[in-house]
Amino acid sequence: MKLPKETNRYCPKCKKVTSHKISQVKGGRKRGALTHGARRFTRKTQGYGGFPRPKPEKSSRFGIKTTKKIALMYTCKACKKSTLKKSGFRAKKIEWEAKE
Repeated sequence: MKLPKETNRYCPKCKKVTSHKISQVKGGRKRGALTHGARRFTRKTQGYGGFPRPKPEKSSRFGIKTTKKIALMYTCKACKKSTLKKSGFRAKKIEWEAKE
């Protein structure tokens, strides 16, 4: 999907329409191995028992998605305030094109 590098958009801090730079949000930090869910998972997978939950690619309960949802961050060029787009959309790849 092709998107422009910048666009005109309403800035809630400036309270007017200004030029915004668009960037893609990367994934958040990884949680440590000491979280409660991770401890429970290691306890369940030890020993002779099977996997605690079915693998998504093997089970018919899960609809397997081929793409991830992409979140966009808009940064105001006037005040440098960043806002996140509320709803992401699905796309395999994003290409940035310069505004002419």
